[in-house]
Amino acid sequence: MRGPAAAVTRLLKQALALLFLVFILNSRAQDPYVIAGTVSISGNRLTHPNIILRELKFREGDSLMVARLPQILAHAKENIFNTRLFNFVTLDTVIDPQTNRMNLNIAVIERWYAWPIPYFQLSDQDINAWLQTWDWTKLTYGIDFTFFNVRGRNETLKIITHLGFNQKYGFNYKIPYINSKQTLGISFGADMDLNHQVAVNTRNNKPDYYNGSGAYPKELTYAFGDLLLRPNIYVIHTFRLSYSHYYLQDTVLHQPGFSLTYNNNQDFMTFWYQYKNDHRDVQFYPLRGWYFDLEFSHSMPYWFTHNTYIKSLFRKYFQFSGRWYYALSLLGKLSLESQQPYYLQRGLGYNRDFVRGYEYYVVDGQHYLLFKDNIKFAILPERVEKINFINTSKFNTIPLALYANLFVDMGYVYAYRQKAYGLDDVYIPFNTLQNTFMMGYGLGLDFTTYYDIVISLEGSLNLMGKPGIYIHFIAPI
Repeated sequence: MRGPAAAVTRLLKQALALLFLVFILNSRAQDPYVIAGTVSISGNRLTHPNIILRELKFREGDSLMVARLPQILAHAKENIFNTRLFNFVTLDTVIDPQTNRMNLNIAVIERWYAWPIPYFQLSDQDINAWLQTWDWTKLTYGIDFTFFNVRGRNETLKIITHLGFNQKYGFNYKIPYINSKQTLGISFGADMDLNHQVAVNTRNNKPDYYNGSGAYPKELTYAFGDLLLRPNIYVIHTFRLSYSHYYLQDTVLHQPGFSLTYNNNQDFMTFWYQYKNDHRDVQFYPLRGWYFDLEFSHSMPYWFTHNTYIKSLFRKYFQFSGRWYYALSLLGKLSLESQQPYYLQRGLGYNRDFVRGYEYYVVDGQHYLLFKDNIKFAILPERVEKINFINTSKFNTIPLALYANLFVDMGYVYAYRQKAYGLDDVYIPFNTLQNTFMMGYGLGLDFTTYYDIVISLEGSLNLMGKPGIYIHFIAPI
């Protein structure tokens, strides 16, 4: 009996498996779908259509689930807008019930692409530190001629001319796509920096500057070339090889810890790689989505640069109820050397890597962690205003939004005790914010409009008990 019983059992299992498979296939077949049809584009007077089509996740002939169409189209709109070539992007669909084909029309309003942007650089690390002194004698000024969307292919040319206290001359050019599949790109550039003012160390958590008279105490010649790999819409790999030549005066070189050698001329190559995965809805001021990047940098020759590090950033954005939003970011850097030259070492307090409430300070070190978060309320959700007396659509249609923020930032910089080069018994003194927990909290207002303009006004308090009001021109997170 065992033989027939086993056979019957085996047949029943096979029949059940077949019924289950038929059920799955039948349920999938009943899911409504459409076929992607033709895509028409309007408003792109300069931009090549393939630059826009590159941002779509589907092609003509693809089957698209009807239930997912709103999400698919929303992502398509975000991807096109995030090229930063257009002020507005509108998508309209028409579905033919007889053929079940969905035709898509993309309407865009192109930006103004040629900008002679005035440049002003203050002597301090940022505008908030400069507002404490109002020192106009050390002003660097000039014009950055920036040409976006060159040849209608999303290429960018920038020509740099800075005069005044510090000087800089250079250019860079970016070609995002050089192959038919639009997955490979290149960029390259060169510049020359001439600095009368050089930060030679940090005292009392602020840069200590040496101001040269006559000749420039620091001169930098820099050139780079990038290979860009974009295998899909959201991921970009950047491989950079750069050359740096520093000329440093003796007075600067002999500042304790500034350099690891007394050579006036210092030449080195740097390999830099970045992996970027960007799913933000609007890159210049995101409200939903996430972002992740990972960097690796190594300079050669190693013996006097000691500049190898790994750096990573993660950001997440939520809309959790109506006008309420939440955002957080986590940034970390790990240096692979304990002894680094001051002029190549960067901790917190530079560029946009700072704890809010500590804008007046810099914190140098080999490793750091920075956590930021904020709860945001849309006082004025994005709306569009039109200025009738301006004839061009590049400027007469203006998006406006205003947000209130409640934020808390935390950071920590770990610094090794370093010896001064050539002086075995001399150690670089610590600053009080090194190897110390930092936290700042407060309230802010963010105003956003077209051409990626963000104006942020924040009032904060730090653990040192010092309040402050600060202005920034970037998204807080």
